[in-house]
Amino acid sequence: MRNNFTYQIINKEDFINKMIFYTHKYKYSCLLDSNFSQGKFPERYFQYDAIFAFDSIKVLRSSNDSFNKLKYFYKEENDWLFGCFSYDLKNEIYDLRSENTDNFYIENTVFFVPKHVFLLKDNILTIETFDNKDKIDCIYKEIMNTEIDKKKINSLSLERRETKESYLNKVRRIKEHIQRGDIYEMNFCQEFYNELADISSPKLFYNLNKTTRSPFSSFLNIDNISVIGCSPERYLYKKKNKIISQPIKGTSRRSHDSKKDSELFHDLLKDQKELSENIMIVDLVRNDLSVTAQDSSVNVDVLCGVYTFSNVHQMISTVSSEVSDETDFTDVVKTTFPMGSMTGAPKFKALNLIEKYEESKRGLFSGSVGYVTPSGDFDFNVVIRSLLYDSSTKYLSLSVGGAITSKSIPMKEYEECLIKAKPTFDLLKFTLDEE
Repeated sequence: MRNNFTYQIINKEDFINKMIFYTHKYKYSCLLDSNFSQGKFPERYFQYDAIFAFDSIKVLRSSNDSFNKLKYFYKEENDWLFGCFSYDLKNEIYDLRSENTDNFYIENTVFFVPKHVFLLKDNILTIETFDNKDKIDCIYKEIMNTEIDKKKINSLSLERRETKESYLNKVRRIKEHIQRGDIYEMNFCQEFYNELADISSPKLFYNLNKTTRSPFSSFLNIDNISVIGCSPERYLYKKKNKIISQPIKGTSRRSHDSKKDSELFHDLLKDQKELSENIMIVDLVRNDLSVTAQDSSVNVDVLCGVYTFSNVHQMISTVSSEVSDETDFTDVVKTTFPMGSMTGAPKFKALNLIEKYEESKRGLFSGSVGYVTPSGDFDFNVVIRSLLYDSSTKYLSLSVGGAITSKSIPMKEYEECLIKAKPTFDLLKFTLDEE
């Protein structure tokens, strides 16, 4: 049985920043930051401003029969779970294999029961823990004394997994598949990396999170591997019997000039290529949710809404459904994973072509990080706009991509990748050699 304690937090942002550096010392920890998105992201459905989980009690790591194992793990523990789904969990859902370059070697599913769960809402911190008040007071004091490393990140160069010309040629070949009717849309990604990055992952997350202010930011630590995530996209959310999915398709850069920025916003609203991308994925999400939905409960609450973030404008739709009390959270994940925004349509054929044309095994990239509550509610993001880092091998990875459709212009798709990578490139003081 967990004990509950509350504390008054005067400076929420300062507290979150301290937690970034404090929780990283644990073998398993997870920090989820909404960046106070209430009022900024209309279809918000946020329960907390930030959530912190650390000091694992039990851990499930699985690469086979993962959904059944996770279902029984949750039922047995009947507690909070935090963790991730790797993109390669798809191989347990579909008859697929992943044989591309893999530099992280992480299981398809990793979840842990934390000893401590910190829930921050407004200026109240609620702690659900197995420790007593004296121990929690000591931990709280340690947190408040934690120093935030505000020194600038040293410059770091990145290599690319394939050349610009190779990327452009592959976009042309993917369009040939579309013209033949093999697929309608496919998410195609490329990787930038550094094999000798001796760098602090808390410091990376602190700086990227401060810059991007994304509503689904996540800092997940699993042994030596960190997800340094600044995602603007929600994969799945459940409260009681309601399921929400919010796919992103459609990206525009921002401008420091307010008039130009407004033009870019409105241009995205009416961009036919971006609209068609988004609508195709909305249709896929509707179909996926219908598998577990109660009759006539699947709805498109918002179609192709455009929202402004620190570095980009994004086109986001909101799709919802209702599920029965008997529906397990693993059933909803199994019937919707991998998320349509990171695959394409039809999904199975797109998954095959992704393996054919991409050079790297995605792993945690375009997977998901999130939590499940003791009552069965959950919230999971999409791991995009994120760095992956292995502190034991010093391997740092950034993957970016976009949706390829019949209207795609290869060079514009390439430029969209760079727009998405720009906050990381700027932080690392990295300039891409365009040859």
